[in-house]
Amino acid sequence: MGDFFRNLVEDLKDEDTTIAADGLGAAEYTGTVDTGSYILNGVLSGSIYGGVPNNKVTAFAGESATGKTFFVLGVVGQFLSDNPTGGIIYYDSEAAVTKQMMEERGLDPTRVVISEPDTIQKFRSHVLKTLDMYEKTPESDRPPMMMVLDSLGLLSSEKEVSDTLEGKDVRDMTKSQLIKGAFRVITLKCAKLNVPMLVCNHVYEIIGSYVPMKEMGGGSGLKYAASTIVYLSKKKV
Repeated sequence: MGDFFRNLVEDLKDEDTTIAADGLGAAEYTGTVDTGSYILNGVLSGSIYGGVPNNKVTAFAGESATGKTFFVLGVVGQFLSDNPTGGIIYYDSEAAVTKQMMEERGLDPTRVVISEPDTIQKFRSHVLKTLDMYEKTPESDRPPMMMVLDSLGLLSSEKEVSDTLEGKDVRDMTKSQLIKGAFRVITLKCAKLNVPMLVCNHVYEIIGSYVPMKEMGGGSGLKYAASTIVYLSKKKV
């Protein structure tokens, strides 16, 4: 590369502008988070010793009772085991996880922060505030951190809550755009700070489609944000 481009990057003095060959872009990741399952590691990364990227959004999608939370708790447990000083920020929108459940899976509940947002806006605000505090902490003092959202599909929008309180039976057409907007910001900040995020999401049958099709709750917002989507299904007999 000519001196002009390297000098350009140096003169701009912008931490978000780098030479690709230096490998400093947010898309780069330094490793993977072991899922605790050789098979799942292989599916996600192509190696039984891999796992989920340590700075990306990974989604587990499926119908009810397909084990989304079970798999996510497995990854969380392995993360805590591999990182003795690390912690989890767990966003539980469906009252799915209890202290007893964590203890039965071998998780240390003292290292898990539970937040129960009821709207997309509250979730977005809490995540960004948390990441902002994490970023302001000196890098040497930052404990390893993982975020979990369980689940995306059950988060309402403030409009949906307001309409329900007023007795309006109308579909909220803004929800998908809100999710897209939230993850546009969250995805980049997680990537820069090396914070992995796991997202559980329900899938539903699309009524009226020409062929049987399933759609994730919340519209298409998560499809564009997640680096990997694991679809879980029930065994057919």
